[in-house]
Amino acid sequence: MHAGASASLSPGAARLRASRPASASASRVARARAFVPRAFFGGGRKSAAAKVPAVPFPNGTPGPDGIVPGVGKGMPKWPEVWEWLNYEKRMQTVDSAEAVAMMRKGAVLLDVRFDPDYEKWSVPGSVHVPYVTGGVLAKMRLPGFKRKNEDFVRLVREAIPDKRTKIILACIWGGSLVREPPKNRGLTDDTKGAGSLPGAFELYQDGYENLYHLYGGVNQYYQDCAFDPNLPEGEGVWPGDLEWFGYRQFIQKDRLKGQRDD
Repeated sequence: MHAGASASLSPGAARLRASRPASASASRVARARAFVPRAFFGGGRKSAAAKVPAVPFPNGTPGPDGIVPGVGKGMPKWPEVWEWLNYEKRMQTVDSAEAVAMMRKGAVLLDVRFDPDYEKWSVPGSVHVPYVTGGVLAKMRLPGFKRKNEDFVRLVREAIPDKRTKIILACIWGGSLVREPPKNRGLTDDTKGAGSLPGAFELYQDGYENLYHLYGGVNQYYQDCAFDPNLPEGEGVWPGDLEWFGYRQFIQKDRLKGQRDD
C-alpha cells in the first residue's frame, strides 16, 4: 500500500464503469469458466485433480538455497512446471471478487510485480515482494535488463512467516493454469505470466502449501474494478485503458533476462 496514493481509473475505464452494469465483470468471468472445467477455478479443484496420476517434480537445477528456480538458469521446462502446479499441487485460480473475499478472511494477496509498477498502482491491502528486479535500464523498459530476484523466497519468508497462510499470487497479467502451454516452442508462451506462477513454484518448494493464483493478474483486477463497484478501488493511477492495455508491452519488453519459452 502507498501512503498518500489516490485511487483513480483511466478515463476509458471510468467511462466503461459508467456505461456497464455492475454485473458485467461477474458475467465475463462466468463466460470464461463456461469454456473450461470448473476444477480449474476455486471450489472444485481437488476432486478433479485427484483422478490424475502423480506428476514427477520438474527436472531443473537447484540454486544455492536448494530451490529449483521458476525462471532463469537451472529452470525446468515450463510445461513440466505447469503440469506439476496443476496436477500435483492442485493449485487453484481465483478471480478478483474471490480474492477480495479471501483477503477479508485473512488471506494475503502477494503482488510479485516489478517495483516501479507496484509503486504506481496496486490492489489495496496487498503485500509486495518482487519476483523480478533491475536497475535504471530495466526501469526504462529496455528489453533484457530485468533479472529474477534471487532473494524472492527469503523475502516472502520475512513478509509472510506463517507458511499456513493462504497466499494469492498476482503478477501483471496472470498467466494461465487453464490453457495448456503451446507445444510449438517457436510460439510465445503466455501461460507463464510474469512471475506469479514461477514464484508459486518456488514457494511450494519452500513449504508454503495454501497458494492461489489471481486470474488475469493485477491488470484484470483493475479491469474488474471498472465494472464491479463492490471491489475496492485500486490504489494509485492505473496506466491502462481497457481498449488497448492488455499485452501492450509485457510479452516482449518485460521479458526477464534469461527467460525462454519451452
